[in-house]
Amino acid sequence: LKRLTKLILIDKRVIFTFIIIFFSVFVHLSTPAFYKDSWVKGIVKNQFEKEFKFEIVFGEKLSYAIFPVPHFRFKDVKFISNEKDLAQIELVKVYLTFSKFLDKNKMNIQNVVIKKAKFNFFEEDFKNLVDFFNRRINEKKITISDSKIFLKDNNEDTYSIISIDKSQSIYDNKENVNNLDVDGEIFNNSFKLNLKNNFLESKSNSSLTFDKLNKKFINVIDFKNKKKAGNFSYFDSGKKYDTAYIFDNDLLNFYSKEKINDKYLYNGIVNFSPFSSKLQVNLKSVNLNNLIGTDTLFLEVLKSNIFANKNLNFNVEVKSKNISDHRKLKDLNLNINYENQSLNFNQSSFLLEDILKINLVDSKFVNDKKQYFFGKFEILIYDHSNLYRFFQTKKNYRKKINSIYISIKYDLLKDDLILKELIIDNQSNENIKNFIKQFNRDNEPIRNKADLRNFFNSFIEEL
Repeated sequence: LKRLTKLILIDKRVIFTFIIIFFSVFVHLSTPAFYKDSWVKGIVKNQFEKEFKFEIVFGEKLSYAIFPVPHFRFKDVKFISNEKDLAQIELVKVYLTFSKFLDKNKMNIQNVVIKKAKFNFFEEDFKNLVDFFNRRINEKKITISDSKIFLKDNNEDTYSIISIDKSQSIYDNKENVNNLDVDGEIFNNSFKLNLKNNFLESKSNSSLTFDKLNKKFINVIDFKNKKKAGNFSYFDSGKKYDTAYIFDNDLLNFYSKEKINDKYLYNGIVNFSPFSSKLQVNLKSVNLNNLIGTDTLFLEVLKSNIFANKNLNFNVEVKSKNISDHRKLKDLNLNINYENQSLNFNQSSFLLEDILKINLVDSKFVNDKKQYFFGKFEILIYDHSNLYRFFQTKKNYRKKINSIYISIKYDLLKDDLILKELIIDNQSNENIKNFIKQFNRDNEPIRNKADLRNFFNSFIEEL
């Protein structure tokens, strides 16, 4: 009986001890629930704005939760920068330093979770991205989920949207490293982004992966010296392309480590003040449909209006001896020019064997509420006999011709082609003009070689 009584007493003490501990912890964790809302908002606001350098505005709704980890919940929150709404957020969770609950004056933010946010990113904000390489970012971990970033121009019109599934950013005091991880989607393609900036080694590493496209980009830069040297790697379907570059003040020089016929696969120069750039690409072969076909990344970028910037000027020249998906086409020279907020492809050209050469003399890409391509093509014919054989033209219509000028307007959204002008050997006639009117009325697309052959023979028969 004595042993049994002793055991029960010991159990009661143990149970009582656990009750005291549980009650103490519960009281400790519940303490912030009794703080005034205005005081909590003030503490969070001061720490937030000191840490992130922008204004935070809270809605009226505020609550406190203990589980799974003690935190305050703020609804309808705004971030404001330079008198513009940087973000509108449905929910912000602020997790507190666990050991400081009883001393509210020493209570600090430990980490922040942001859910269902709409971030507005303006053109001038791109300059702030450079700060990632120059200073330590937030020491409190920030997690962003189920949110969107709206890229906007100076007129506050949205030209692209980035969806954020999950993002985490923090400055690691022990390693002295900035860390940023983002899982999201852009142009209907999911991506993973990782940025690391090591201040001890003065090196930065970044990677961007598009799983669906089977593409990956890795960048390593050493910024110990005034001239910053780096290497950019591009992975495409198992192949790797390396680009070396040197950044000095406002000038960036870069070149590929691979060469094609003693020429760099690509090389260029970028001047950041004022911004202008020139890129030359030399290829052995190119797939024209993958480059400029429907639903390609190139067209998606054009439609997004991402180039709508008055300070942006660039020239990209792509050259290829062979065109893999069109056996008879060769010597592609594609020029992409952007200047004074105008995009064109002037001076682009390619050959149809030794039969003819097609030059894009004048062009313009309009991306407003509607998306149009205007182009004037010069077709110089070297061998009219082989040309007629290629298009299987009837022999009684095979007249000698030296040149064809054709002007078109193409609606990218409706996939409509409008013929504006057709001149053969610097001449036109009523039959050709009637052909143009009939073609535009019929609105028949030209999608393959058979359609192109019918189109060619139709206007040749009107000569």
